[in-house]
Amino acid sequence: MTSNIPTLEVGHAAKCIRCDRVIYKNSWCNPSAFFALCVTALIITVPAFNLPLISIHLLGITEETNLIQGALMMINIAPIVSFAVIFCAVIAPTLLILSIAISSACLTFHYKAPVLPKVFKITRILVHWSMLEVYMVSLMVAIFKLMNYADLYISIGFYFFVALLILNMTIIANYSNHQFWEKYQSL
Repeated sequence: MTSNIPTLEVGHAAKCIRCDRVIYKNSWCNPSAFFALCVTALIITVPAFNLPLISIHLLGITEETNLIQGALMMINIAPIVSFAVIFCAVIAPTLLILSIAISSACLTFHYKAPVLPKVFKITRILVHWSMLEVYMVSLMVAIFKLMNYADLYISIGFYFFVALLILNMTIIANYSNHQFWEKYQSL
């Protein structure tokens, strides 16, 4: 059974009356703007994941860590948690941004790539696995818990991570897989 696509104003969404799931979202969906946002996000991922997020000073010793090092430190203690952090906070967001960048570049330059339908399907799956905001919440909880025991300093990587988080949320909130399929079919 298929649903008719309603006429909606930009920024509105149609939801199923039974399950409250979004059926159709009418976003501004400008592929060239998505391409620019994705390229910016991909550039920011390098310092966001590799530069130190916080520095901890305790008993005369200062330790710095970045997102990837923090996840890898847990690999011996909690390998499943370590893998989940690496996948949901590094791999999935990077692949999501990359897949939206590829699809928006193809649509921007009017290139009907045969692999594009697979990229759309991968993007639809990755949207649910990209969880930068969950990592940010857990990082903030850790910072507030550690503040009583050690001196904490926000490092430059934290600011890049916040910028990446804002870009990622902007991309996900405005991306419409359905509209990208429509634009692909009209090429």
